[in-house]
Amino acid sequence: MRSMPITSMTDDRPFNWDEFSAAVRLLKSGVSRLFFRDVVEAATGHIILPFDETSSRILNNIRSWLDEHLSELSNLIEMDYVGRPNELGNFLERVLIARLDESLDLSVDMPTTEQGHKQAVGYPDGVILDHSTGQVVYFDVKIFQEKTRTSSLRSFYYQPTNQSKILHDAPHFLIGFVVESLSGDNRPPFIIKDFELVDIYDLEVNFKAEFNASNRDLYLGGN
Repeated sequence: MRSMPITSMTDDRPFNWDEFSAAVRLLKSGVSRLFFRDVVEAATGHIILPFDETSSRILNNIRSWLDEHLSELSNLIEMDYVGRPNELGNFLERVLIARLDESLDLSVDMPTTEQGHKQAVGYPDGVILDHSTGQVVYFDVKIFQEKTRTSSLRSFYYQPTNQSKILHDAPHFLIGFVVESLSGDNRPPFIIKDFELVDIYDLEVNFKAEFNASNRDLYLGGN
């Protein structure tokens, strides 16, 4: 017999046993690979759209700007970035959003949640709005080194939450910057060697879920 009542760990809403049971049955089904667009639609109610003529113009504007300003971005991180390697992407994301918003006839910003709060954590990193057409496009920023291009280690994550930053049906793309550590030991200074724009409409993601407990949970009752 299950314990009752059960409440959510994140708020005071009653725990929906039927929804939880359905989720566990899904885990037991062995599903392991899904289209990312299906995951987003299920989590947010919004659809990742394929790029069309209107949204492709935005993508082409971003590509042209990066072609022209890549060396400038590279010089900036080489001179200014002194943090940890795994935080370089966050630094570059903030710089890129600010520069694109200043330079292009587009609104480029950090997405807001359904509650109206700007939020850096989580997917996606940025949102673009073309005021002339009303077209919205979402994007994410990643970095990688050329030697890791074929690595099977996880580098893209998405966790559905009740603080979704996806508020529109729109195309989504990823900006992947190829970086290099000048010291050769994965420490600053870094430079940008190249970039890639990836349409993620057809991206497939792996799914793995588990229930876990720490030693504190096991032996101290979570106290």
